[in-house]
Amino acid sequence: MEGSRTPGGGLPGASEAWVAAVTETAELAERRDVVAELGKQLRALNEAAVRTEVPTDVLRRVAGEVAAATGELSRQQREISETASVDDLLGGVRMYNPVIGEGHPIAPPLRFEIDGTFVEGRCSLGLAHEGPPSSSHGGMSALWLDQALGHAAAAADNRGVTTNLSVRYRKPVPLGVPLRIWADTVEVDGNRTVTHGGITTVAEPDVPLVQAEARFLRLNGAQVRRMFPSMFSASGAAAGEGE
Repeated sequence: MEGSRTPGGGLPGASEAWVAAVTETAELAERRDVVAELGKQLRALNEAAVRTEVPTDVLRRVAGEVAAATGELSRQQREISETASVDDLLGGVRMYNPVIGEGHPIAPPLRFEIDGTFVEGRCSLGLAHEGPPSSSHGGMSALWLDQALGHAAAAADNRGVTTNLSVRYRKPVPLGVPLRIWADTVEVDGNRTVTHGGITTVAEPDVPLVQAEARFLRLNGAQVRRMFPSMFSASGAAAGEGE
């Protein structure tokens, strides 16, 4: 790339603002990559921690090492009300979402494929998500499904907040087995959307393990500003403000 620079050190025909934007984009992409790598390593640490049977002295040493790492990460932190620098709320980038966030230590993370209003994601769970022996915790199933059902509502162009979530547990959700988590929109009525979905194994997609139905409410601009002020810039600009 050095050959494309002008003698003065700039890029041909590029304004300083454009160069700054390119740099910012590159830095953001790098930071997101590192956040994702840290999330991956933390998920591996979680799984190792809940499965380990190492001697007590090893546990004590590792606990000290983890405490030191926690101290490093705590040196500069955002407030609870602040959006993560790697996120783009309007663009749908949520690096620390507990279901889809690559930087989150408990997220599988799930990656959803969308076809119309039908949403499907696949993952395998480990002992970090265990409830009953060798099975996923029921609360985790509700968490995965709430996310999937919300994606289905968004795919129907009626993104909103969950007002009701009904979950029926049919069979235990096994750990260490490829799972299929799906959702679809069944009704759109003004600013309200009804979606349904479920969890199965990939091997037996017609055998329901968990079934769910949810209702979502699309908020107007005033409601969004009141409930989620961090979505707005200092100037108050955000999607839906004019509604």
